[in-house]
Amino acid sequence: MARSPRERHEPIDLRSAEVVLAGTQDLLPVLRSAAVRAGVDAGRMRVVGVDDLPDLHGPAEAELAVIAIRRPGDDPAFHRAQEAAELLEPLLRLDAVRIVITVSGVTRLAPKLERALTAEVLHQLGAATAVSGFRRPFRNLRTRLGTAGLRTAGLRVFRLTV
Repeated sequence: MARSPRERHEPIDLRSAEVVLAGTQDLLPVLRSAAVRAGVDAGRMRVVGVDDLPDLHGPAEAELAVIAIRRPGDDPAFHRAQEAAELLEPLLRLDAVRIVITVSGVTRLAPKLERALTAEVLHQLGAATAVSGFRRPFRNLRTRLGTAGLRTAGLRVFRLTV
């Protein structure tokens, strides 16, 4: 069920938004390059490793948080992502959009997967900031096949509300 328009976020302009990227050390370079490719200003981007979270004091101005977690074996990474989102809370505004990517332990992110992953994160961002639940971004067949390919490769992308 879609949220009412009163609860929706304003559209986020990636060129001017404050963004927090968090993830396991092996996924941070991929996450950073995908963010730059998607149009995020590198000067407004804060990159944080979830394995060794530093002291997170600073203004809570980030409008978007993207968290990438590698799940070893069959261990679900949802709880790790929830913990990371709670630890990043001091950096995020109250209405910040939180997008989580979980990656299977055996998955290697090939360039084709990186492009599909960037498209899916942008779709989730568009869906979270749509003015109305009825005006959500449409996924064409090519995008749906890309999403199915991500799921087959062991990647899951979802929005998280803390």
